[in-house]
Order: sequence, then C-alpha cells, then structure tokens
Amino acid sequence: MKWAPKRNRDGQIQQNCWVTDDGYTVALCRLPESRYPVTRPGGELPFAYAKDRDEVITIIEQDQAKPA
Repeated sequence: MKWAPKRNRDGQIQQNCWVTDDGYTVALCRLPESRYPVTRPGGELPFAYAKDRDEVITIIEQDQAKPA
C-alpha cells in the first residue's frame, strides 16, 4: 500500500497527512501520544484510530473486506 503526501486545494503539501493509493486519508496526531486517524475515501471524519503504520494498514484492509 502506497502513501503520498496529501495536498490542500491550493496544491500545497499538508504536514503529517497522507493519502493512500485507495483514497484513504491518514494523519499523524501527537496528543499526548502519536495516533493515526484514518478517514474513508470521501469521508469527513475518521472512522478509526491506529497506533502505528502497520495498524493503519490492517484497519484499511479490514474496512475494504467488508461488504458494501
């Protein structure tokens, strides 16, 4: 799974924010410990929070495996 830096509407890179090749948005938040909120493609709010990159990948794969 590839991650690319997320860009805002003006094309500027958003710090600590990525978009996967499947359209999921992942950000890094450090309050007080690092967490990664994960947002579905087209979503506005995170549906899950992960503790590290490996858990992000697991969460996305599980979400994609759910029937629509």
